[in-house]
This record gives sequence, C-alpha cells and structure tokens, in this order.
Amino acid sequence: MKTLVKVKSPANIAFIKYWGRRNHKLILPCNSSFSMNLSDCSVTVQIKKIEKDKGSSLFIKEYESDKYIKNTDSAYEKTIKFFQTAQDFLGKKADFDISVKSSITFPRSAGIASSAAYFSALALGFCKLLDVELDKKQLSILARLSGSGSACRSVPDGFVLWHKGNSSESSYAESLADPKFWSLVDVVVIVSDKSKKVASAEGHQAADTSPLFDERVYGVEKRLKLMLKAFENKDLEKFGHLLEAEALSMHSVMMTQRPNLYYWSLETFKLMKSVVKLRESGLPVFFTIDAGANLHLITESRYLSKLKPAIGKYKFIVNRPAFGAKVL
Repeated sequence: MKTLVKVKSPANIAFIKYWGRRNHKLILPCNSSFSMNLSDCSVTVQIKKIEKDKGSSLFIKEYESDKYIKNTDSAYEKTIKFFQTAQDFLGKKADFDISVKSSITFPRSAGIASSAAYFSALALGFCKLLDVELDKKQLSILARLSGSGSACRSVPDGFVLWHKGNSSESSYAESLADPKFWSLVDVVVIVSDKSKKVASAEGHQAADTSPLFDERVYGVEKRLKLMLKAFENKDLEKFGHLLEAEALSMHSVMMTQRPNLYYWSLETFKLMKSVVKLRESGLPVFFTIDAGANLHLITESRYLSKLKPAIGKYKFIVNRPAFGAKVL
C-alpha cells in the first residue's frame, strides 16, 4: 500500500460549456459538455499518509502551495470534504491523516479551470492511497463529486465528452479522441492573473435565474451535435464559429442571472474584437472564454507562428491536446 503519491492533472478548456446544475448535491449538469485537456496548464499534488491524531476523524496536517495556490480556508475545507467523500464513494475508511502539497503552472482561480485540475488530481491520488483501482468512468464520477464538476473532464485523455446523464452513475466523462487526433492548439491569453471575485461554484447556483437560461439549455445539445460533427471532420471554420457562439451564449446567461456576473474586462472585449480582425485578415483563429476574463484562442498548430506575433503584448500559454490525470 502506498504511503505517498504524486499526481499530475491537466486543466481543460470546454468547447461546449457547463453552466448550471439540475442537482447541486450530486453536481449533475443541465447539459452535456465537450472539452480538450491542456498540455501546459496543469496542477501537481503530492499526498502523503501521516499518523492519525487521537480523537481526530480527519485533519490535513499540511497544505503547502506555490504563489498561486494559497493556504485559504475554503481550499482547506474543500480538500477535507472531498477526502471524506472519496472514502464514502470507495467504501473504504482511512486509518490515517494526510498532508497535501500542491503546485500549479498557471494563474489560479482566473477562469482557466484550476479547480478541475486540482480535484481530478486529488481523486486519483486518494484512490491510490486507499489502494482502490477505478476505471476512468468511475474515477471521473468521483472527480465530479468533488464539487468541481469540470474535474471529471480532466480524468480521461485528450478530447473529452461529459455525459449529463440522468443519475450520478450515468453522469461521467469519457475520451472521444486521443491527443493526436487533431493538431489543435489553445493559446491562453492572460488578460488578468487575479483571482475572480465570484467562483464558478457560486455562479452555478444562480444560473437558472437568467431569463436566457432555458433557451440556452434547449439549444446547447443541438450545438453540441453540430460541433462533434465539425470535430470529426476537422472542420476548423465550422468548429470555430460554433465555439464562439457557445462562449457568448454562456456569458449572456452569466450577465443576466441574479446577481449578474460580468467576468469580462475591457481588455477581454478588445481582444475578442482583435480575434475577429485576425480572421478577416486570413488567419483562422477563434476565441472561447470560461468563467473569467482570460481568452482561449483556438487554431491549428500550423497557424501558431503567425498567431504569436499578433498577441505579443500579452502573456500567453500555448497548449496542445494532453493526456488526463496520471500518477507520476
């Protein structure tokens, strides 16, 4: 039985978004979603068994981090809660406490899926420490139950579909294609590296207060089918226009829900307009935005050399399709 495990897991970018839940306790989404794991945006966690304190059912002795993951009460509490959830899910109680050390390669809580990367890594790490082997489907379900629904998409490899399902057992993520299927690149443009004021988990709670929410849920499954067809055909133009329409649909809901969520900054909007101008000049590049101010620019790798100079004034991270959570 392992006493220490180290796991690396990627963030992911959703092409078809997850916004709004039909069951908050089980983290069941209102629609299926589609994503790509990111090669250069990842979280690594090191989890170590330590002797249990007398009278303590669970206590994380140590929570160390780099400059982005801070030793906050919320992160501490969510980690403790997830370890308890994992024990219940796996049907195996720990006779030990744990220490957790974390490192991250990109700005945390800035709309680049840091929670997805972190909790998917914890899901795999907890399984290893408790000496339980899960298949990818069950591991993705466990990751979803962490509270970060998107974490389930960071478990499988490459391009991933999260089935909304009609129960906890049927709401899981699976790989639709391995990382080599399509040479897409995701250039994350860092408009702001500051933590967002409203976390995604809070935003999900109020998504259905938007007058546009029902319309979005109705249309998103149709958009998913069209996108999967464009993906299968590697049709960048059709894929990209659906990508942008999807991002704008989600943010329209965010902006009209109560309380309103305005994740964009002025720089976000300027960059969106710049992307349109780049396309008009002949460069096939498209944007998507998760719950934050930072843009993800999607194109094929053959256009990367032309794209980089166009965004030179910004910090950016170039990502290619990546494998899911893995033990190091």
